[in-house]
Amino acid sequence: MRRVARTCLIAGWCALLLISGAGGCTTVIAPAHQGSAENLGQLCVPAMTKRTRTGAPLTRQLNAVPTQEARSRFSSDALQVAQVVGIVPLLNRMAVEPGAPDRYSLETVLQRQRLTELLLLTLFEITSATAELTCERDRADQVADRIDEIDGARIKRLTIASILFGGIAGIVSGGIGLAAGASVGGEAADVAGGILASWFGVSALFTHSEVEFRHDRNVLQEIWDDPPEPHIFSPVIWRYLHRAHEDAGEAPREQVLKSWRQGGRLGEEGSADEQERRRLFFGPGGRYGATELHARASMLETLEASIRVLYEQLEVLMREIAAEPAED
Repeated sequence: MRRVARTCLIAGWCALLLISGAGGCTTVIAPAHQGSAENLGQLCVPAMTKRTRTGAPLTRQLNAVPTQEARSRFSSDALQVAQVVGIVPLLNRMAVEPGAPDRYSLETVLQRQRLTELLLLTLFEITSATAELTCERDRADQVADRIDEIDGARIKRLTIASILFGGIAGIVSGGIGLAAGASVGGEAADVAGGILASWFGVSALFTHSEVEFRHDRNVLQEIWDDPPEPHIFSPVIWRYLHRAHEDAGEAPREQVLKSWRQGGRLGEEGSADEQERRRLFFGPGGRYGATELHARASMLETLEASIRVLYEQLEVLMREIAAEPAED
């Protein structure tokens, strides 16, 4: 019986060690990991304050209508992009008939220079916006990968604990049977071992770690709330996101929102999970799990891909400008 008692004592110590090492099902990662998540977010915030183009001159440029000469020289796609960028008046001046007296004047050359500067600035604005979106996406993916690693290690420990408890229960049951010939003690050991093994196995299935993930400068929130004036995106990108193409019935922003909903990133419509994800994704941050972080990264990627389409539209415009005949 002493041998049996020692066996049970050893099994009890093993249980205490395994329980202390396995932990619970849902945990918050240590503050050190929380700090690393917050510090990564600082890298995505622009170090300089950007000045936006506002005022009456820009308003007149945005409301300008292409002339008949501009419509005959440039395609509808190019003119639509020109309206987004606010350079329609410049294209109207460029669209003079070949051989016109002012075609090669100093004013025309200066207008072309101004046109080039505005197009170059637009390219920089697109690059800046996509760079911030890429940074935010990578930040979410990196923290999610870290959580996956922690959960994977915890699941491995819980699985090992489940296997060991099943084996220990069999050993204790067999030892009791051999030493005392009593079936009650062996059956009790089997029941206790089965309960513990099941507990560890179920805990492995529901392991879920969380981390405090902050995003006070929230690019997703600006798309979702749709304020009259943007604070993160430039006016050019904001106009592009809200202007539907002539061949498409929806603006890029509407397409992005539809993709977020159809992709299940916000959860089932009308559910409590959807309300919680809206609060989390479009607020200053909170406790994220790996699943929520991967969903946020996917939403950022969708928005980034939509903005990058503006590159292709600008290419169409710039190719048509570059194709302008230099001579009669």
